[in-house]
Amino acid sequence: MSNQPQPALPPIQVAFVIDGQVIDILHTDERLAAIFLSQPTVVDVTDFKDNEGNPNIIYVGDLYDSESGIFSKPEIVQPTEE
Repeated sequence: MSNQPQPALPPIQVAFVIDGQVIDILHTDERLAAIFLSQPTVVDVTDFKDNEGNPNIIYVGDLYDSESGIFSKPEIVQPTEE
């Protein structure tokens, strides 16, 4: 057996509970824990395609319409010169 020290786990533990039973525990940082604990909508975008069937890359900050299942880019507001 090795006597090497074990790496420290991240500070936050989040339990995943389905039907009243803990099915997994995630050790994570504060940011990801806050995301999970805000009850987000979770969407599998592994093989997501756009309307033309092309692979569609989803980025942080994109918008999602849960009724239509469509992702879109946010409108970019250009600063005006004064």
